[in-house]
Amino acid sequence: MKCLICGCTEDEVIYDDYIRDGAPGTLTSMKYKMHQCKQCHTIWHETDKQENLDYYQSAEYRNKLENSTEISSYYHLHDKEVLEKLQYTGTELFRNAKVADIGCAGGSFLDFVSGAANEIIAIEPSEVYRKHLSAKGYHTYAYAKEALTDYSERVDVVTSFDVIEHVDNPVEFMKDVYDLLKDGGKAVIGTPSDCPIMRELMGKEYEQKLLFSFQHPWILSKESFAMCCENAGFHKVSIVPKQRYGLSNVLFWLKEREPRGHCKYNFISETLDRVYQTEVEAKELADYLVAYVEKGN
Repeated sequence: MKCLICGCTEDEVIYDDYIRDGAPGTLTSMKYKMHQCKQCHTIWHETDKQENLDYYQSAEYRNKLENSTEISSYYHLHDKEVLEKLQYTGTELFRNAKVADIGCAGGSFLDFVSGAANEIIAIEPSEVYRKHLSAKGYHTYAYAKEALTDYSERVDVVTSFDVIEHVDNPVEFMKDVYDLLKDGGKAVIGTPSDCPIMRELMGKEYEQKLLFSFQHPWILSKESFAMCCENAGFHKVSIVPKQRYGLSNVLFWLKEREPRGHCKYNFISETLDRVYQTEVEAKELADYLVAYVEKGN
């Protein structure tokens, strides 16, 4: 199969079985082949584009992922993630800026950014969440291509977290980011990595229960993430590994053989967690990748 990112025609099927479908613990009804490009190391599975378009606009996706489409449930789950995202972006980007967040869901991140920004563009396919976003006074669109009608080359800052792995074409996604930004505009885009440490420790058990997901047709490598940005027109590109989960998460997986998220053992200090995360990032084995891009030469 031809890699959509780099064009290489050599790939390897690295997995052929059921994969996660929404929340951990739920598997697809059919088996999926996970392909990996031998050149840029992108991992992907085949999807139906029209089905994806309908799926993300319906309530089904959020119900499968979080068992609810209630805005209060969304805030309870995701308000706590805002600080982590601000650690990726910093705060100085947003003051008096025109800010677009692609795949913003219920808008937790934008709610905090909106106090500094002078205009907010909320891009979210879910019809349920768009109603709440519009009620807050945000300029709301289902997809970035729709926002281009009003905001082509007018946006100062684009952010997007945990979205590019869902789309049909990651290069086209980054082209939309490029087209939204004005000259000198900046974007911060985050996506999960292939989690090399957990795959080495847990193998197929980790891949099936968490990593490989029906909703994530793409797992980008550092190389392929950079290619997506460069192929979209960006010349100033930096891909930075970020480790979200600490040592307690690793130990919990090894002990319980199940995902837990941010768990904490009392004998793991914050200092030890930080040392672990710093080392993992330095060795480029982190569980998350953040692209920092700027439009212009």
